[in-house]
Formats: sequence, C-alpha cells, structure tokens
Amino acid sequence: MIHAACAFALLNGASCWAQRRLSLKEAIDQALQSRASLKAQAEQVLAAEGLKRQAGLIANPEFQFQNENLRPGQTYSRDVDTLAMINQPLDVLGKRRQRITLAGERVNRARADYELARWQVIQEVKNAYWAALGSERIRNVLKTSADNFQRIVQYHSAQFSAGAIAEQDFLRVRLEGERLQISADLAGIDANRLRLDLLRAMGDSSFPELILTEPLVPQSEVEPLGIDEVLNRRMEIKAARTALEEAKANARLQDVLARPDLNVTYGYKRTELPDTTFGVNTAIASVRITLPTTDRNQGNRSAAQAEVRRQEQILAATETEIRAEYQSALQEYQARHTELLNELGPLREHAAEIASIASAAYAEGGTDLLRLLDAERSRLDAELAWTRGMVDYRQSIDRLEAAEGVIQ
Repeated sequence: MIHAACAFALLNGASCWAQRRLSLKEAIDQALQSRASLKAQAEQVLAAEGLKRQAGLIANPEFQFQNENLRPGQTYSRDVDTLAMINQPLDVLGKRRQRITLAGERVNRARADYELARWQVIQEVKNAYWAALGSERIRNVLKTSADNFQRIVQYHSAQFSAGAIAEQDFLRVRLEGERLQISADLAGIDANRLRLDLLRAMGDSSFPELILTEPLVPQSEVEPLGIDEVLNRRMEIKAARTALEEAKANARLQDVLARPDLNVTYGYKRTELPDTTFGVNTAIASVRITLPTTDRNQGNRSAAQAEVRRQEQILAATETEIRAEYQSALQEYQARHTELLNELGPLREHAAEIASIASAAYAEGGTDLLRLLDAERSRLDAELAWTRGMVDYRQSIDRLEAAEGVIQ
C-alpha cells in the first residue's frame, strides 16, 4: 500500500520520499544527537574527568645510581664507592587533597557548561520550529486565498466576456488576484528559508522537505513559576555557581601551594675500606624541605582571590539579568495571551462573517465589487494577523519557559 501510494504521488508530481513528518520533540531529539558543538562540549566533560583522575595520582619516586672516588688507575669493583638511592616526594601538607578538590570542581563546571549548551540548543530548536511552522501556516493561508480568489477571477472573466460587467471591474479583480499570488510566492520563499534555519538548528545536513506536525494552538495555558524557583532552575545560574566554586577551590589550592615541599631519600652505599680487599655497606637517609622565603606564591594567590571576586560579580550580574528576563518574558506572555483571546480571535471571526455576508450580497447584486474586495482583504488580513499572533503567542510561551529554565 505504501509503495502504491508513493507511485501515485510520483505520477502526480510529488515525492513522498522527500517529505518527512516532524514533531517538536523529534526535532529536539535530533538536535541533541546531531549537533557537533554539543558533542564537542561533551568532550570537555571527559577531559575534565581525566584531569581529575590525574590530580589524584601520587608522585612517582626517583631512582638515583651514583659512583664516587672515580680516579685513573683504579679497579672499579674494589676502589669505587657505589650509591643507590630512591627519592620520594611527600604530600603531607594538603596539596594533593586541594588539587583533587579543584579538579572535581572543574568537572562540575564542565558538566554545568554542557547542560547549559544543551539547554541553549533546545531553545534554539524551539524558536526555529515555531518560526518555521508559523511561516508555513502563513504560506498556506495565502496560497489557499490565492487559489480561491482565482475562481472569482475566472467568474468575472466569464462575466466580462459576456458583457455583464465593465472592463474596469474585471481588471480590478485580476489585479487583486495577482497581488495575492505574489504575496503567496513571497511567503513560500520565507517558509523555505525558515525551514532551512530549523534544519540547521537540528544539525541536519540532508535538508529534506518537512511536514511540521505540532499543533499551532497550545493544548493548555502556562502556570508561571516564582522567581526563587526560576533562579534555582536556570542553567546560567548553575554554571555561574560552579564557576565560583571552582575559583574558590583554586584560591585554596594556591594558599596551600605556598607551604614547603617535602622529599624523603633512602638509599644504600657500599664503601671500600682503605688497604683492604673488602668493603662495608651503609644506609643513607635524608629529608629535603623547601624554604618559602622569597617565593610564597604571592602572585598566584592574589590572582586567585581576584578571580573569586570576579566570579562573584558575574553570578550577581547573571541573577540580575535573569530576573529582568523573567519579568519581561512573563509580561510578554500575559500580553500575547490577552491579545489573542480578546482581540485577534474576535477579529478573525468578525472578518470571516463580514466576508461571507459580502460574498452572498455580491452574488445577489446587493453590493458592489469594491465592497466585496475590501471584505475579502479584511478577512485575509485578520486571518494572517491571527496566525502571526498565534505564532507570537507560542514563541512567548517558549521564551517564558526558557526564562523559567524549563529543559524540554
């Protein structure tokens, strides 16, 4: 049955293979799987996890082999002293622990940055989807109106040929039909451009023809959240907070790095005794410690503290921006909702009713052509205004959900 339907479609000049039905969820899922930028951000998380593992490793010991009293004419096995030593750096002053803590905070930041990038991709796809769907509906409205008006043009052409109407009236009707056709063609260009924008946001490089299946009219209204919950859900806040925690961990590490470094050496020495043919074995032990007199890591500590203050200001600025963005999105949603219910919906109904009355009156000879054209133009303008208003309303919902930190 499917192949038969495709063959029928091909005979009628359409390609059923090239078209693809696409819901909003499918568009988002494909974007999350296909976007190369998102995959690159995921690699940042793996890199941070690798650095965390590296930070937890204990420093390798050093092995040293040494000969002393090497002089010309000596017998190596009898006259030369031999030393073998192992040097182990010690981390008993908290440096390794702070390195691990800092690496863990960097993992958290990389994950927060990934979630932020993922959330931004979702919002980009949502905006592109509703823009493409709205342009598709506008194109369909104009195309349907142009096709329907062609019947009016054909009717008046027949009337003009029969001498029932004046040439001026026929030219006026034909001009209106040409105007509608041009508007439909331009709307088709816009719809194709926005479809490509949607495919680009999805990371799709095949660029197929799409049938967007999401209903334009929302199923339910949105219940706004409180600002405190919004601040807890927004990915930008989470990313800024993890960046601040990372800066604090780095500041603590820089403080710890000002402490001395400890090294322990243990080894073996074989010394040949004078005027004998045998030697003695002795043990060697030493402790080395750096003396932080001139270099106490002052510059790095100062820079780390400055970075903490910078991240605190970035977090405060992000919270301020999100509060303003949320209020703006909430007010826009409420205004769009009110406009759609109280203005655009009644306008659409009234314009359709007036056009129907004008069409019936014109068919009965009760009104002139200009009134009919005005009524049709008003109906079309009202239909387009309702469609654009519905798209704007849908996008205002997305902006409100984005301001609230809704993931999907």
